[in-house]
Amino acid sequence: MDTTGTGDAAGLAERRRVVTASLAALRSLRSVLYQCTNDQLGALAGELAELRALAGAALAATVAEADARGVIAESHSASVRGWVAEVAPHARREASMVAACARVLRRDELSAAADALCSARLDLPTAAVIAGEYDKLAPDLAAGVAPVVLGHYIAVGADHGPGAVRRLTEQLLATYGDEGEFDAHADRCRRHIHLSAGRPVAPGLWDYRLTVDGEGRSVLEAAIGPLSAPCPDGATGERDMRPVPRRRGEALIAVLARSATAAGRVPTGAKAVLMVTMDFHALRDELRAGVAVGTRADGTPLAPATVRKLACDAAIIPAVLGGRGEVLDQGRTVRLFTLGQIRALWKRDRHCTFDGCDIPAAWCDAHHLLHWADGGPTDIATNAALLCPRHHTVVHRDRLAGRIVDGAIEWNRHAASYDEELAEHRTPNAPPGSGPPPGAGIAQDAAPSVTAWSAVPPGRRRAGRPARSIPATATARPAPHRRKQPRLGHAVRRQ
Repeated sequence: MDTTGTGDAAGLAERRRVVTASLAALRSLRSVLYQCTNDQLGALAGELAELRALAGAALAATVAEADARGVIAESHSASVRGWVAEVAPHARREASMVAACARVLRRDELSAAADALCSARLDLPTAAVIAGEYDKLAPDLAAGVAPVVLGHYIAVGADHGPGAVRRLTEQLLATYGDEGEFDAHADRCRRHIHLSAGRPVAPGLWDYRLTVDGEGRSVLEAAIGPLSAPCPDGATGERDMRPVPRRRGEALIAVLARSATAAGRVPTGAKAVLMVTMDFHALRDELRAGVAVGTRADGTPLAPATVRKLACDAAIIPAVLGGRGEVLDQGRTVRLFTLGQIRALWKRDRHCTFDGCDIPAAWCDAHHLLHWADGGPTDIATNAALLCPRHHTVVHRDRLAGRIVDGAIEWNRHAASYDEELAEHRTPNAPPGSGPPPGAGIAQDAAPSVTAWSAVPPGRRRAGRPARSIPATATARPAPHRRKQPRLGHAVRRQ
């Protein structure tokens, strides 16, 4: 190998001569394009596109070399971006992107992305976005999967560009994230749900801004999907000429109007139908995310705890898959509470059963105390409670156990108390739907492993139900370990 630099210098000199000649040729190319045949125009366009991509990568490589040698540090520029803007004025508007790609070329862990950039498989914007998304995701990945994740980013970015790379991040976290990270991410996203107060934009018109998480998007699309479809005139056959945004807006108003009209009444119809696919063992053990399918939210990953919450009460069609992807159980309504059961539950509980909450029954979900995926029966006498959406989320997030005592619900508010109860009931490797028969839910007379149970205060019980005393002492549990806050959470921004 030549270590004197002579060979490299000769190679560089020849390349610079070609670059100079290419600049002269490109400056006057327009004046001779008329000489191209029709067939040659397409080939020339492809060559110029490849040349542009390679030139961008070469610019980033040159900047990386200057940074590595200390040339930029010794200059008067305050940053790599500033140096690029000064020495390459034609790139000043994209100087930040060039600087980001120069950093990619200097990082060993991103060598696959660097190779793809220098071979023109990736363009500058896509390579810069890949580096940014990878850095957000890397702290939360399981051990040993980082190269696989980077490979997915490169494959998607090469074909679909920066936008697809950004959309891929959540799916990669759901698939390759460390245990519990996707649930933590979903919980952070939930904090950014936002509906603005309406502001007038014209006489009679109001503007609202809505930000939702993955669960909210999936439920929203399932609710308005059927109503937002084109509706031709039944009498004349005339096409529905309403634009899509108007159809969707009117569908949302229709759904809300139905909900407002039915407030306080016992339910007469199912909730919005949402289809979610998830491996059964992942659902049972909360290992991986589910995926919403069949609506405009198709492909949206949903955290395991979110899927279990939805599977309690919503008109969800759980397409539970086996280890090889075969459908084991799709849409069996026996898993869900029937309308008749929900009516009875409304009459029994009247409102959210969580301590101190009086959200009325019309706003509550029916919750399996022992989840059906864990073998729990869909039986309101032994295994059901009403929870408002907020406390339904809390119960699944913190894995809280509940039990029925004298017709009232008691909640153990220690984190992971559900897991302690579940250990007494779970049958290892049980297939979907197996488990104790109806009536064999969490035992009502068994002493809980932790005596920190709290009951609905007597004033909130049904008439005629005696109050039950609460143990005065509770076995203290250590606070659950709080995982680091991954950087992915910083990517959630309100639009």
